[in-house]
Amino acid sequence: MKKLNRQTFQAGFNQLDNTLKLGVRRQVLIITLVKCVSLFSLIIAFYFFAHAMHEWVVDTRKASQFHIIGLSVALFISWLAQGLVNTLTLSCKSQLMQAMEQKLQRIFAEQQHALIRQHSLFYWQTLWVKHIRSIANWAFDYRVQQYVAVLVPLMALVVIFYVNPVIGMGLAIALPIVPLFMIIVGKGAASLHRKHFVALERLGGLFTDRLNALPLMASYRAHNTQMRLLNNASEQLNQRTMRVVGVAFLSSSVLDFFATLSVALVAVFIGFSLLGELNLGPDISLQQGLWVLLTVPLILSEMKKLGQVYHQKAEAEAASECLFSLFNTLNDNAPAHKGEVKKRGVTNKPFSGFDAQDFDIPNLLKAEHLKVAAGEHIRLNGVSGSGKTVLLEALAGHRNASHCFDGSCVWVSQTPVVLPSSVRDNLLLDAHYSDSALCEVLNSVELADWLSSLPDGLDTLMTEYPSLSGGEAQRLALARGLLRDPDIWLLDEPTAHIPDEQHHRLSQLIARVTQGKTVVWASHKLLPAHWFDTHWHVADGEVTVK
Repeated sequence: MKKLNRQTFQAGFNQLDNTLKLGVRRQVLIITLVKCVSLFSLIIAFYFFAHAMHEWVVDTRKASQFHIIGLSVALFISWLAQGLVNTLTLSCKSQLMQAMEQKLQRIFAEQQHALIRQHSLFYWQTLWVKHIRSIANWAFDYRVQQYVAVLVPLMALVVIFYVNPVIGMGLAIALPIVPLFMIIVGKGAASLHRKHFVALERLGGLFTDRLNALPLMASYRAHNTQMRLLNNASEQLNQRTMRVVGVAFLSSSVLDFFATLSVALVAVFIGFSLLGELNLGPDISLQQGLWVLLTVPLILSEMKKLGQVYHQKAEAEAASECLFSLFNTLNDNAPAHKGEVKKRGVTNKPFSGFDAQDFDIPNLLKAEHLKVAAGEHIRLNGVSGSGKTVLLEALAGHRNASHCFDGSCVWVSQTPVVLPSSVRDNLLLDAHYSDSALCEVLNSVELADWLSSLPDGLDTLMTEYPSLSGGEAQRLALARGLLRDPDIWLLDEPTAHIPDEQHHRLSQLIARVTQGKTVVWASHKLLPAHWFDTHWHVADGEVTVK
């Protein structure tokens, strides 16, 4: 996994913020300001409390009403501001997460065929459940604490310098040590977090793949080998987890040590100064000494909190490597309206033709010239793995490419998606057709007997693991396409899992239905040559026209 530097990471997030139009930077500054108000109010409360203690201990009289009221008001403002900080943080996190989820939904809707084959299911689950939250936590926890850990100590140091320059000078030397060690330890933690995520993703992908391959392993009695693979991957993940925990413990211990040492040195200096044993700098009263002793742990605690949330930066960097590159693939030139997804390259206007000079799919395929006339039928050839599916994905607008088709299209793939809902929902998706039309199209793809065998007919639920053979699933996917009336048909081995006799019948059905339509048909099975006007061949990363 390629490591992002800080500037690249920040630039990527700023670009995302501009795209989402949430004003995250403004929200962060508002939360920072409110939190600083809360902390400054607490420091002012310490001032009134120290005055009250001075009057009680040194002057041997009750604290004045002014100091008691001032203490109460300052504490109330601090409590109110802290509550506002919590409310704003939760609200802003929710807004950012919701915006990123909506953007990710649009990407999934636009590029689902291309994306699903690039990573494991566990990868996409982690992306949705963990990575989006990591970016939100970094934006409104780490960044806010980053500003607070600078502003509050600086303001407090100015006052402490005024009270006693010696204490101020000592703190000015000691305080930078805390973030210095935090950065040193944090860089190691960031690297470990990145490796831990890779190990976790690999273990999750390995486990889900082996679950899907259980029938195969049972047939070949390969359980022991796969168990050893899972055990080794699990042990590696455990080791990486303990390294991350160890570094986090080291970071916390270092911060606690220097914070405790700084407070102890300040307390010793103030104590000996009040006893008259030290005469460095101006005299210190009990009120000043008590206020400094209460304020120093507060400013150190804010720096410690920055160390405690530093892991969020590492998690966000790991998340950004996955999310930001994915977000950049979405075309945002025109926003979606009324909840509709604006699919890249897909419009409602009739397909008028496709003419692409220097067609290019970055790092995958290229062609000097691809030209498609409206109503043209194209046969797509190439050995398995040459890139036929990649080309079809790009033409459909599901993958980044220099050109894509502009018009309504239907995609029928060799690995059809069967949703865990009813047969009717699998056919309709977002459209509306009568039950008679659904039964008719199922009959046309020779699924009438299968439909009659279902307990609830069209209302039968498919579940997560439907009782469909590969050929039946392909015919169900073909029925979806037949219900529509698109200008463009993209066929990626639509009869790959169907017997030859049935393949010929369904191929003839497709040929009849697509008369006058634009068709790009990839198939390893025999098809009549006179059905096609042009042949494209994919080999060695190039598409040639024959």
